[in-house]
Amino acid sequence: MRSAATIQPRITLGALYRCLLDRLDTRRGVRVGIHFEERTSMVVDQAAAGTEPKGIEQRSFDADLAVREGQVVRATLTAGATSAETLVIRIGRSGGADRYSIAGEGFGELRVSPDLFDLEAFGERLDRVSVDDAVIDQETPDGSGRIVVDAQIDGESFAQLLRAFGGGEAGHPELPLLSHSAVLSAASDVTLDYWWSLLGLDEVEGRPARHNVVVCHVHASFAALAGEDDLDAEVEIDPGLPILDDLDAVWDYGRRRRSGS
Repeated sequence: MRSAATIQPRITLGALYRCLLDRLDTRRGVRVGIHFEERTSMVVDQAAAGTEPKGIEQRSFDADLAVREGQVVRATLTAGATSAETLVIRIGRSGGADRYSIAGEGFGELRVSPDLFDLEAFGERLDRVSVDDAVIDQETPDGSGRIVVDAQIDGESFAQLLRAFGGGEAGHPELPLLSHSAVLSAASDVTLDYWWSLLGLDEVEGRPARHNVVVCHVHASFAALAGEDDLDAEVEIDPGLPILDDLDAVWDYGRRRRSGS
């Protein structure tokens, strides 16, 4: 049996995240910002070094969430992609029910409350992400500056991090992970940034044809809700808008409205 002195402590991303989050006064609630972007570059196989990609595709997703007592009460969701018009959806909770709004118009009725973000579950998911080592940097000696934590995470643990926001399998699970990194920081807010890249290889008649390099970045920020955040204002229903079942139906309705169909 090993003594306590020989047992190595286990550091997790969740423990680091909570240490930083405890610095904030979150009694009124938490404002959560999430930014995701993905860039796919396609390069012909055997191309010379420095050759321009044959094609580049980009997509992004942003969420601005107000969370109070564990529940999302206001949300703005923005989706964009190459050659596509940006789509903005707002979700507001009023009178115990959820409403939706597309592109800044009026609010329609939403039958099912969307499962947008669970702050407690997010922390629990980060608890599953083991950290091999961490480098901590304080920008000013008196402690008034930003704290930056560079976390070293192995590939298997990093795969857990990729599921932290979606709850399902990581994107592009069939592609090998080329590189990854994770950085936490804290001052008046707490941020978590992580990047990763994947490599895909297309073949034609059994021979390599082109490489697809996918580079992704997630930026998540957490800040205390300010007293001036008005989360209790009544959200009025526009009777001209349809009653929609869930968030998927809202996205679908928004895309059809955007395309004019």
